[in-house]
Amino acid sequence: TMGIVNAGQLGVYEDLPAQLREAVEDVVLDRRRDAGERLVDLAQTVKGRAREQAQDLAWREWPVERRIEHALVHGISEFIVEDTEQARSAATDAVEVIEGPLMAGMNVVGELFGQGKMFLPQV
Repeated sequence: TMGIVNAGQLGVYEDLPAQLREAVEDVVLDRRRDAGERLVDLAQTVKGRAREQAQDLAWREWPVERRIEHALVHGISEFIVEDTEQARSAATDAVEVIEGPLMAGMNVVGELFGQGKMFLPQV
């Protein structure tokens, strides 16, 4: 069976809860005879729960360089203008922003891509 997935909307693999990641890997990699049942059981524990996804903005308190890196890795564009402008105004010139936090974020993205933890549409 195959499916079509919009990989651009996928989260970062490392951000999946460990229990869910393990259960899905068990199914996909056929590591356990009871993998399917275990995944269904896990799904039952969250079925019917209200999805209260309060946006975690704790990262907004970090230094601007780290915020830019985090936003790049997680595909968050909501604060990009504000953060890049703050970084630019603190830098001697715009190239510092490109060579500093933007490049640091792209290096992390490249590492995750190289490890198979991000996919091309996410990059």
